[in-house]
Amino acid sequence: GEMASQLQLISHGEMQIHNKQKDCWIAIEGKVYDITSFLPEHPGGDEVVLECAGTDATLAFKDIGHSASAEAMLSKYLIGELDGVIKEEDKKKGKKPGPTDTPPAPSVVVQICAPIAMMAVVGYLVYKLM
Repeated sequence: GEMASQLQLISHGEMQIHNKQKDCWIAIEGKVYDITSFLPEHPGGDEVVLECAGTDATLAFKDIGHSASAEAMLSKYLIGELDGVIKEEDKKKGKKPGPTDTPPAPSVVVQICAPIAMMAVVGYLVYKLM
């Protein structure tokens, strides 16, 4: 998708400012929508939408059970992506193992040395108590 790369990243803090009738943003599934112009047209009235204004409305949107056409309408109002959200596709793909995924050497040394150290301490204590 060429368009997807054009989306701006919007922080939670930035989104929270837009929580008024004349300035209404919501996030659904990590995407941010400016639905100010849509409020008067919302079939459920604007109050229910305004309760979610400036927040992540994914659960509210899903709970109410919006139709596919409602989801399609949203795309008109898409303005960006919510920063710090793990997208579903990323979760499914999983992380590609990179060099950072190999455990650093010290932890390996600790795993080998710790039991020996423990045995030494226990042996010492037993020796002292005899």
